[in-house]
Amino acid sequence: MIELDIFSDTVCPWCYIGKKRLEKAIEKHSHLEIKQTWRPFQLNPGMPPDGMDRQEYLVSKFGSADAAKTIYDNIFEEGKKEGIDFNFDSIEVTPNSFNSHRLLALAYKQNIQQDVLNDLFEAYFIRGEDIGNPNILLSIAVSHSIDEDEFKNYLSDQENIEPLANEEIQARKMGINSVPTFIVNKQIVINGAQTSENFELIFQKLTNNIH
Repeated sequence: MIELDIFSDTVCPWCYIGKKRLEKAIEKHSHLEIKQTWRPFQLNPGMPPDGMDRQEYLVSKFGSADAAKTIYDNIFEEGKKEGIDFNFDSIEVTPNSFNSHRLLALAYKQNIQQDVLNDLFEAYFIRGEDIGNPNILLSIAVSHSIDEDEFKNYLSDQENIEPLANEEIQARKMGINSVPTFIVNKQIVINGAQTSENFELIFQKLTNNIH
């Protein structure tokens, strides 16, 4: 079995692209048993709980609206190659993503993490929804048969916050400072949204080593 630990953020477009590319490679190696665990890494850990106006955020991060547009135009083109129709203009708020990672942690326990992550990416990048908003997260959770009361209780339970926060702290201690970062079998560290071909080469090499 190949174990993949993927550090990502739900507001990171390259993580969405990286997930699509990884899925494409996995489809071509369907004979392999590959376990994916998507782990938290906030690009903006200091983001206010209610998020930040999107335009203000882009200017603060990239220096100007024009600089941001150049960067996101490139991301849009890369996304199109993977079948993603990014709708950046629909985003009004850059959210605090921590609660979305809490949803992913709960989804992992129920073996639906990848499907929930797809919906989080689509909600944010395609529909422009504020995935820091508990009501948006509740809607996604319920659509995957997570009980409404269970999720509300989960979000109000402070005890599940620290373990998730510690996971991110440990990632930074390991030297991870960007996303997506893929760790293969607890040994091989791959930074960035690799091409599908690169993932295929890694899978092939690991398969050869096993045999």
